Amino acid sequence: MGLSTLNETTYLIIDWGTTNFRAFAMGEHDNCIELRTLPLGLLQVPDGQFGSSLAEVLEAWLGRYQHLPIYMAGMVGSLKGWINVDYVSTPASAALLSRGKHSFQLPWGVTGTIYPGISHQTDKQYDVMRGEEVQLLGLSLLTQKNELSAILPGTHSKHACIDRQQIVDFKSYLTGEVFSLLINHSLLGKGITLDDEFEETSFLAGVDDAQQGEFTHQIFLGWTHRLFGKLSDSQVGDYLSGMLIGFELKQTSQPFYYLVGNQKMCERYQFALNHLEKQSEIVCGDRCFLAGMIALKREEKHVYAI
Repeated sequence: MGLSTLNETTYLIIDWGTTNFRAFAMGEHDNCIELRTLPLGLLQVPDGQFGSSLAEVLEAWLGRYQHLPIYMAGMVGSLKGWINVDYVSTPASAALLSRGKHSFQLPWGVTGTIYPGISHQTDKQYDVMRGEEVQLLGLSLLTQKNELSAILPGTHSKHACIDRQQIVDFKSYLTGEVFSLLINHSLLGKGITLDDEFEETSFLAGVDDAQQGEFTHQIFLGWTHRLFGKLSDSQVGDYLSGMLIGFELKQTSQPFYYLVGNQKMCERYQFALNHLEKQSEIVCGDRCFLAGMIALKREEKHVYAI
């Protein structure tokens, strides 16, 4: 992308999470001019220096950026982020998320906006998300469905229900984080190799083994199958992936789900859902995020009574 094209940028959208950073240069007609992905998650920002870290990225990328308003979502608005923006509660719409935003002056003088995450309460339990709510809002707008169910695979996978463009219910599953812990910090992962090639048979064996028994008992099969030659070292990773995803999908009750996020991870979930005789459709996570952020930005044109 040439500098002359980037000069057409009128505002920036940023998805700033715990481990990832994505910036979208946006044009006058809400068109995405360029996407920049960097390993600048919250964990990589030194001593909470979010302003200077962002300025360094934008200077190297855009050159002149100081006049561009910036709209952000994700963990940047958490207790561990730049500014803690209070959650809004379900049911959550674009209007509610827009009212809950926090706008402030960036170090170079232009306005920055961080949108809130959402919380959901059932009985005495709470669940939360930051960033995924924007993707869900975008998904509802792109599909134009009055009701839909969605799964967003990730470190903390989300299962959500949307009714008339409002997020009404969701649950979080630590599937990705538990996989990382098992592979990197447990006996089950000791000495194994993770193959880039997807081993379908081992993966589906894990999905099937997750459909019965207790989690901490079944997960030990990742060791005993290997010990007695039912799994090779190179198959253990896909087997454990299948088991964890299988446990996550065990309670799914809808016949159809939209899958939003990373293509390769969504394909794993789709493969597991097909095996469990459920239908699904993969939708690009970036496309959903942009649609949601554009909708939130457009909400600024509305005036709400307090």
